[in-house]
Amino acid sequence: MASLPEIVQKPVTLGERVRAARRELGMSQAQLAGDELTKGFISQVEAGLVRPSLRSLQIIATRLGRSLDYFIGDESLAGAKRRVFHRLAAQAAIERHDWAAVRSEAMAALGQQAQGPERATLLRYLAAADTAEGRREQAFERLAEAMALVDANSDATELAQLLAARGVLYVEHGQLAAGAESLEAARDVMEQREITDPRLRARTLVHLGTVYRRLHRTVKALATYELALAVASRSSELRLAAQSYMGVAVALYDAGELDGAIANYQRALSLFERVSDTAVELSVMQSLATVQFEQGNMTAARETVDRCSERAALAGDARVGAILDVLRARITLEEGDAEGALRLAEAADLRLEEIGDRRQQADALRVAAAAEHHRGEYAASDRAYGKAIEILTSIEDHPDLSTLAAEYAQKLRARGDLESAFAYLELARDPSASRPGS
Repeated sequence: MASLPEIVQKPVTLGERVRAARRELGMSQAQLAGDELTKGFISQVEAGLVRPSLRSLQIIATRLGRSLDYFIGDESLAGAKRRVFHRLAAQAAIERHDWAAVRSEAMAALGQQAQGPERATLLRYLAAADTAEGRREQAFERLAEAMALVDANSDATELAQLLAARGVLYVEHGQLAAGAESLEAARDVMEQREITDPRLRARTLVHLGTVYRRLHRTVKALATYELALAVASRSSELRLAAQSYMGVAVALYDAGELDGAIANYQRALSLFERVSDTAVELSVMQSLATVQFEQGNMTAARETVDRCSERAALAGDARVGAILDVLRARITLEEGDAEGALRLAEAADLRLEEIGDRRQQADALRVAAAAEHHRGEYAASDRAYGKAIEILTSIEDHPDLSTLAAEYAQKLRARGDLESAFAYLELARDPSASRPGS
């Protein structure tokens, strides 16, 4: 009796279509995965356990020689393409810091029924816009929602992105320990899942190095910056390499290696000029001037401040201009002109308050307080120090609060107010404690 012919069923689901197309070409799951994906991910797609993002599916379709439409016949291709368009537009707007466009494009993509990791990415974009506009609580909520949508196995890159974004947000909120923990988690995900995105890895390491430096973990900061530099240099990311040089410079400065710090800042500045990144170039110049000031080279510091101020004015960067005036006030006070220093610091205080940069405003108040002390106006000095301490306490910036409290204690001791000086030394030792006299 002749056997009945085997009935070959047409693949219906996305996973079945991927498996059928792969087997037709005699391709293994590892070969289909290539460098961008993993064999485990392909296996989960074929089993219907995960649904790939459009970017991942485009990679799969290209390798299998099929159109994207063949694999997503169960959803509107036009709608999918619109989501991709809006998502890419939002990503481009982030690079331009056009936060209104980020919000508009991301919301448009979410309106096209974005799900899973794609929705998580869009929420991360919105969180970036919220952060830039000072809506930190809303940014935290968006990141929390996004993290609930991703899977550590299939969406490892997006998870690392979200952890890094949350870490940066914690740092901006003054929660350095929480920021370090989240950034370390992002780094660990990239290492464990062998994520090869050099841009993401270098950026995360630069932020992590900065947190270590602010926590006075100088050795770890320097090692992390150097690793970031190695990653950025291998990937030809000049901007990230420059940021890493800047981080190495700051770590060397904290370790007392001032010549090495200046040399690394100059390397960073050279790279930033090559990529025409004005915003970061200004940051490098500002940091270089700070190191020159701390080294006692007032002439070089003032020249760098003046050069940076000209660039900031041309770029229309009012925030950097105000920060530079704080440094100019510090130089002026060091040269003995307390009146001139006070005028500069007070003007910068008003501008930074208007801009909403509270940490830098506290620094302006700190210089104003020192200038008032130099003039013998102790009541005014106390008010300025008190306001600066209140600001740093409210944003929970404990490292800067400790430094400020120690400086104020020295001023009080010089006046002979030993009891108050001791109280502020205690605050410097434990900045999480209540403010003296509160």
